Amino acid sequence: MTLIIETDIKDILNKLDQRIDRIDQRLEVIQKDVTDIKLNVVKIEGDIRAMETKSSIIQPIITGVTVVFVGGILLALYKWLPS
Repeated sequence: MTLIIETDIKDILNKLDQRIDRIDQRLEVIQKDVTDIKLNVVKIEGDIRAMETKSSIIQPIITGVTVVFVGGILLALYKWLPS
């Protein structure tokens, strides 16, 4: 028993073109998502650096205020000590 199938090559090529177009559209969406992710990573890295800079500026200020506060308490307690 022999089975003969005839089809037009144009139909096959059209279907392949449609599938390739769909794949291209998906790849464009994926490429856009990857670009967005890269931009967000760069923004996050910038935010982290900014936070590190701010913390390096704020930390000595907090230390100074703490030292002054503790010194004030010790000075107040010193006045109450018997001579």
